[in-house]
Amino acid sequence: MTDPAAPVDWDLWQSVVYEGPSAVARTSAEELSVAIASGIPSAIRGVVWQVLAQSKNEELETVYRELVVRGTDKDKDTMAVPNGHHPPSSTVNSNGKKKDSVASSSSSIHSGHSTPATSATNGLTSPSPSQEKDTESIMKLQAAMMAERKKKAKEDAAALQKLEKVIKKDLGARTSYSKFAVAAGLQEGLFGVCKAYALFDEGVGYAQGMNFLVMPLLFNMPEEEAFCLLVRLMNQYHLREMFIQDMPGLHLHLYQFERLLEDLEPALYCHLHRRGVAPQLYATQWFLTLFAYRFPLQLVLRVYDLILSEGLEGAILKFGILLMQKNAETLLGMNDMSGLTNFLKDRLFDVYIDQAPSSTSRLESGFFGSSGGIDKEVYRADLLVQDACAVKITPEVLKSYTAEWEEKQRAEKEREAELESLRTANASLALKVRSLEERTEKSDTEHVQMASELVRTKVENQELQDSVESLKGQVEELRNMVERQPEEVEKRLKEEMDRIMKRNVEVQNENRSLEEQMADMEKTLVETKMQNAEISSEHDNLKQKWNDLRRAIEA
Repeated sequence: MTDPAAPVDWDLWQSVVYEGPSAVARTSAEELSVAIASGIPSAIRGVVWQVLAQSKNEELETVYRELVVRGTDKDKDTMAVPNGHHPPSSTVNSNGKKKDSVASSSSSIHSGHSTPATSATNGLTSPSPSQEKDTESIMKLQAAMMAERKKKAKEDAAALQKLEKVIKKDLGARTSYSKFAVAAGLQEGLFGVCKAYALFDEGVGYAQGMNFLVMPLLFNMPEEEAFCLLVRLMNQYHLREMFIQDMPGLHLHLYQFERLLEDLEPALYCHLHRRGVAPQLYATQWFLTLFAYRFPLQLVLRVYDLILSEGLEGAILKFGILLMQKNAETLLGMNDMSGLTNFLKDRLFDVYIDQAPSSTSRLESGFFGSSGGIDKEVYRADLLVQDACAVKITPEVLKSYTAEWEEKQRAEKEREAELESLRTANASLALKVRSLEERTEKSDTEHVQMASELVRTKVENQELQDSVESLKGQVEELRNMVERQPEEVEKRLKEEMDRIMKRNVEVQNENRSLEEQMADMEKTLVETKMQNAEISSEHDNLKQKWNDLRRAIEA
């Protein structure tokens, strides 16, 4: 590495500006790398940045001017053109490429009927009923479309106001050079670039801390050019991937950083890993702000020099690994997680503070925005950049880490898909279990009802059995009575006949005197026979009833 105090090779930088870095790299690649590592001259830094990134784009600058006035009085004046039509304008997509479009605030509606004919003699003819109906339908459609446009315009205005409020609130976040930016009158331009990019790239919008990325650009170029360079950084340098949904770029760089730390500083990696201090706790701010949240401006500009020349990935990882290596001994002596995290966030950069700065370095630090507050220190920027460039991180290593991360992400997605499938299956089984539980509850209820019915039936059956037994006893008594009654009647009849015969013998001697008694006796006999017949009839009826009852019982 050459001496940073060596004179600037203006011829080399002139060749870079006019011929392009690719042409210079073909003949003087090493000299160009050394010159960039030594620091791009501040007088031409903005121009060189645009050349390195190839960000100059007049169409994109026009888009910026249109976006920055969106929602302002100037925008309303531009929109107020005759007949409600906008002149043709060219837009640029999120990759900075031009595409033609014609904007129009009014919509034409074509009817399937011709206009009513006019008469030269009688004047204008009255429209027919069908034409009046079509005209009324068209007017209603136009009114509905107008109401929809007004509603959409109102929603867009509300969203724009909310966006502007968020950006203005975030501009209060301070870097070590924010006061210098205010003193330089860059606040309006900072707000404009942040707002324009949020409207330009809806996939990113405005992310918190994006002003940290824009501020160094505005120190070196006008707003329009800063916007173009920001678009270039977001797309061609893949900075956008760290701000879109799920932040895949950020997670990739954190994984690469952790793997590099494991390979280059295994003892420090194990020390931090055992204490639960992951890179997400301290390195996230590094990568999202490109170290601007803590570095003074003279160091941030040097970081941008390397990013625009070497690419985002390698540059930020080199600075991150270097800071960990320089503080490895101190970090290994700390065992508290909270202390480690605070040191990594705030004091990791102190190792490059110049304890005895020269007047030149003090002047340079003051020029670059160390304007009081917590950052009054002067940093050894050249030494830090030289050390960072000396960190060996090959593209092959980063490629292998990227492949590992992609495989890990794929496995994680597969695991998440499997978990989701299991959750779905679990939910389905839970529904089935609930259904079975409901069916079981219903079955239990039915079982209880059936058991109660069975008990009631058994009780009733027992009562019926008792009643049947009682009836059986009564029938048996009746049957015995019926069986005994003919014998008694016959016996009584026999006795009576004997008595009558005896009496008849006795009466024979009395003859006529006893005829009346004999008649009475015959009458009595007749009555007795009739009673016997009745008794026989009753006996047959009882017998029939008994047979019927027995058959009923047997059934």
